[in-house]
Amino acid sequence: KIPDVQGSPQRIEQVIVNVLINACEALTDHEQAIILKTDYDQNRQEAILQVTDTGCGISAKRLPHITDPFFTTRRKEGGTGLGLSVSARIIKEHNGRLHFTSKPGQGTTVTISLPITDKA
Repeated sequence: KIPDVQGSPQRIEQVIVNVLINACEALTDHEQAIILKTDYDQNRQEAILQVTDTGCGISAKRLPHITDPFFTTRRKEGGTGLGLSVSARIIKEHNGRLHFTSKPGQGTTVTISLPITDKA
């Protein structure tokens, strides 16, 4: 069982929905997939959610900037570049971490790590 985390369910939901929408938008055909994985890191005392897509991926040049305000690769499709910026701030406010790994043409993994609730 994954222990509870403390925080705003609505704000954490906002992050998860944003990450899932981005993953959906990265898919380029019906053969690609999105994989969700939950885990508990006992050593770090964190609950973890990983969202992996097998879509288009992000270049190494762009990856460090994806949480910058107004940075988007989807401006033509109406992207504002605010989703991941806001998501990163929400996770930071929850004392968590948001981590990205990606390879162009192979997909992206977003890892959301949140500290578990201390129940004494």
